[in-house]
Amino acid sequence: MGSETIWLLLRVAGIVALAALTVSVASGLSGPAVGAPAWRGVLVAVHRSAALVGLSLTVGHVALAVLDPWVDVSVMATVVPGVSSWEPWWTGVGAVAVDLLLVLAVTSALRGRTPRTWWAVHVLAYPAWLLATAHALAIGTDAWREPYLIVSLVGGALVAISAALRVQASRSGRPAGVPARRERAVLR
Repeated sequence: MGSETIWLLLRVAGIVALAALTVSVASGLSGPAVGAPAWRGVLVAVHRSAALVGLSLTVGHVALAVLDPWVDVSVMATVVPGVSSWEPWWTGVGAVAVDLLLVLAVTSALRGRTPRTWWAVHVLAYPAWLLATAHALAIGTDAWREPYLIVSLVGGALVAISAALRVQASRSGRPAGVPARRERAVLR
């Protein structure tokens, strides 16, 4: 595989991984806020599938970064922040995101055995997503081009809206869109 092919695949894997992780975060946030159980099930399936795709593509992105002769990222630099000779700060930010994703993957795989640990650790998805987004915007060669900026803004808006739905549902004690008992009686 030539260096241009590696570079292209590295970029595509990173961009699509971030898009999948964005869908995973948004669907994970909004799932509990949805009133209909069938839709919650759909969102859980989307959440898990997008997380798996995002994690798989992140692994591919990391492997391609190690293989790419131009960026010079060592295997160690993919998990230890600050040791890369190429863009040490932003490669380190990506490494922390990868580390958090790995912790999330391991605890998710062990969820049935350690549900409380999984629940406590699962909040790391938010900083992992933020760090991956910062890494992409700071180091990505397509970061400031219009198509990627539009995707980034739409993804950020999707996560923000999902977070707002989640907060609304937690404050009211019921999923968004489900009226209180008294309101339901009036609506009938």
